[in-house]
Amino acid sequence: MNVKPLAVAALLAMTTSVWAAPAVQSVDRVLAVVDKQVITLGEFQDAVKRNRAALPKGSPVTDQQLQSQTLSNLVDHALMVQMAARTGIQVSDAEIKQNLGLVSKQAEMSDKQWQTAVRDELLVEKLKQRDLYSKVRVSDADITQAIDSLPEKDKKQSSGHTVTAYYPQHILITVDSKTKDADALAKIRELRTRISSGESFESVARANSQDPGSAVNGGVLGWAVDGMMVPEFENAMKSLPKGALSEPVRSSYGYHLVRVLDTRQQDAGDAELRAKVRKQLVESKSEQLYGNWMNQMRQNAFVSIRQ
Repeated sequence: MNVKPLAVAALLAMTTSVWAAPAVQSVDRVLAVVDKQVITLGEFQDAVKRNRAALPKGSPVTDQQLQSQTLSNLVDHALMVQMAARTGIQVSDAEIKQNLGLVSKQAEMSDKQWQTAVRDELLVEKLKQRDLYSKVRVSDADITQAIDSLPEKDKKQSSGHTVTAYYPQHILITVDSKTKDADALAKIRELRTRISSGESFESVARANSQDPGSAVNGGVLGWAVDGMMVPEFENAMKSLPKGALSEPVRSSYGYHLVRVLDTRQQDAGDAELRAKVRKQLVESKSEQLYGNWMNQMRQNAFVSIRQ
């Protein structure tokens, strides 16, 4: 069964024979082809088992609902991994080693399979950061309002020591399926030359930055502390003298020009709470965009379910 564009719900409704795997059937047989990636019956059955174990006691979810959602999630994950790799997102060996805790090592997994699973999770996370989270704008006022609404017991008390907070602005040229890495780099270098020649950072950002949340504000991102930005951006931000313009910075989003407008010292406890609340708000708002984002990705997908 070949489907393009992909309509997962309809697809799964028509493949009821997939769910029952006869004992004589090899669990390594191909269950689905998703663009250039395959999903085996064994992978599917393992995922169903893990998802069933994670269900709360007394859950009303039926076996067919669980199996349908599991296959849908596996298809979506395969699409995201391939989109990330196809559009230039990379994961280093060092990043994999630092993030092994992202994936629990199953008994049947070799070290190589475990590392591949971690790599795929990092690719998906970087893709979401670039194509989903970057569309979400969370202001300092949003964070303050969310903190004010928390119960008093959940508000972080003073830690007794301070951390440095940065007030950066940036210009982003994305690298994605429509823009090659070399083209994005050439564009960001051109913008840097214009700013160095006298054009204002703010006007160039408003007209050219592909981060919609900050472009309207001249590239201003708001106050940031450790852990709030992707590592490459954060490293540049922390190394720049106030007011200096960075060289092009490559991150999972694409290429940035970074400038730090101001710095300040603030209580570490308050900084940690604001970073945590900001992450929660970004994730919450991103959930509202996720469905449309995945639907757009599915429009160009090839999926074959093998019966």
